Amino acid sequence: MKKCIYILGMVSLFACAACFNLWAQESVQITKEELLFMEIPMVVSSSKREQPLTEAASSIKVVTSDDIRNSGATNLADVLRSVAGLDIREAHAGQHVIGIRGLCDTSHVLVTLDGNSVFMYHANHIFLDWAPVDLEEIDRVEIIKGPGAIFYGGSAFSGVINIITKTPGQLKGTRINLAGGNRETVRSNIIHAGAYKNAEYSLSAGYRQAEEWEKPDIPQERDNFYVRHFSGKTVYHFDDLSSISLSGRYSNADNVISRVCQPDTTFIALRYERPDFMARLFYNNHEKTFWNDTYSVEDSNYEFELLRTFRWGRNITTFGGYAKRTSWKVEARKDVSVEIRAGDNEDHEVKDYALNLENEYHVNDKLILTMGARGAYYSYLDYLGLGRGSVIYKPSEDHSIRFTVASGYYIPSLFQHTNEGNAYPFALGSSSLKEEKIISYELSCYSKLNKRVKLNASIFYNDYRDLIDNTQSGPMRNVADASQYGGEIEFNFIINDWLSGFANYAYQTIDRDDFGRLEVDPEHKINSGLTAKYGKWSANVIFHYVSRYYEIYLTSNPVFGRVQPAPVKVDAYATVNARIAYNFSDNLEIAIAASNLFKDRHYESNPPDSNPDNWHAGDRVGRRIIASMNFKF
Repeated sequence: MKKCIYILGMVSLFACAACFNLWAQESVQITKEELLFMEIPMVVSSSKREQPLTEAASSIKVVTSDDIRNSGATNLADVLRSVAGLDIREAHAGQHVIGIRGLCDTSHVLVTLDGNSVFMYHANHIFLDWAPVDLEEIDRVEIIKGPGAIFYGGSAFSGVINIITKTPGQLKGTRINLAGGNRETVRSNIIHAGAYKNAEYSLSAGYRQAEEWEKPDIPQERDNFYVRHFSGKTVYHFDDLSSISLSGRYSNADNVISRVCQPDTTFIALRYERPDFMARLFYNNHEKTFWNDTYSVEDSNYEFELLRTFRWGRNITTFGGYAKRTSWKVEARKDVSVEIRAGDNEDHEVKDYALNLENEYHVNDKLILTMGARGAYYSYLDYLGLGRGSVIYKPSEDHSIRFTVASGYYIPSLFQHTNEGNAYPFALGSSSLKEEKIISYELSCYSKLNKRVKLNASIFYNDYRDLIDNTQSGPMRNVADASQYGGEIEFNFIINDWLSGFANYAYQTIDRDDFGRLEVDPEHKINSGLTAKYGKWSANVIFHYVSRYYEIYLTSNPVFGRVQPAPVKVDAYATVNARIAYNFSDNLEIAIAASNLFKDRHYESNPPDSNPDNWHAGDRVGRRIIASMNFKF
């Protein structure tokens, strides 16, 4: 703890000294860059309605399309590494696992695409590497830190990552993006968007692949992964404020999820919006074969949601209803054993209904009180409830202090709840599993120290109950309670009209009944970066540091959860990413980017040498260099 305080203090002092220096150098004139920097972002994820970031009931971090482009990353997970409090682990080149403030095991964070869940519900997978969306389509990503379940339900246990795509109007025209580099890396897409009278539309198609860092460990694995995806969206505007949209997305991937799966993913969404009202229908379907076509799994999910907001006096009240039906089926496609023969299968269905209510009360111009609750019925767990309350004090428009108390729950995956082993004899489920529970307390602040420096800081305490032991053999069990505390501090700054940057530090520690105070997640993470723009040139450099930790979940194949008999040590590592680009015109950019520039060969998941019984290991990550072209016409 003393070490933590020392590091946090040193980082804070360094940042404050830098801020003081910048403040002292302020000029009287305000540049265009400073005006944009000073704007308070509008967000939609916290309460599913647009509001200033400083008035949201939960802490939210926004990653913009510029952040994504400047990063030079070939996947969204690598972009999110720079966010304080997020844990990203690269098990393989085509598999990144995400956690918010710990619990980095693929399932405790809800990832949504335009408000629609990207989960594979049979195992609660949230892999982004083969999601049917490309980086150039993304307008921004909003990240809720801490339970966000008031409007999202049980999957938003430790947070929400909401990917918001660009409208057809933002994408208008045709653009081609091509990127390629070492280790057979390819990322390409074509996007076209247009309009006709009151309607607008967009179409996109993309392809990406890469060679894995290391040769296969087991016969079922492959050397390369491939992803092909297509999408289309049409929006009809009744007037300037009301619209209806229909979108569809499809991806086909090979050799992902530990290099042994071939999944097909389909999303179809219908959405109607007008001021203070939203209705959506959503269908997602996942089909995959794995282990050399030995097994197949399919899950289908149907969702319907209504939200209505009322504004009266000093109050903003949002009321909503939600219904979901999910089914899954697993089948043995080959003879597996004497007991399990080709064609053996089992299937299950689950239903989920919920009502949510939240009221935001503006006591005056400086004080906002928000209270909300959600009641739900889930087939295997009966009735569930949770709540969120926050107090926001805004001494001025540029400063806010927020205290939030939120509860949430994690609903076990269908595998964890229902798999009886009739077709798939691993990761056996248990119908007696209870939901995991969390109560989170967070104090955070947002402040513009001046027109060139922003500060975000938070401290939190989380209380966990009934954590699940997800094991290879099963059946799953609720085995542990835990307590966790930590904090994050982040500075964003502009040095002058061509140079800007950021720096952040995150600390967390957890005490579990089953593993004690072992660092099952990294205690320390540091990120920093600089972006320079001069004429037609731009350059970006980003530094990441992650302290050691002991992995308890097999994130290289998370269906199995905990396989190794003891936690596996993952050593600390540090990487530097860099990108330089030249804009020939507003419509043509070429760039070269390097991930892990100094080739710090390291493991981020499941090192094979740490445990001889670790039968399915992660890869040692190396350096990747990418050249790219972005052309619009």
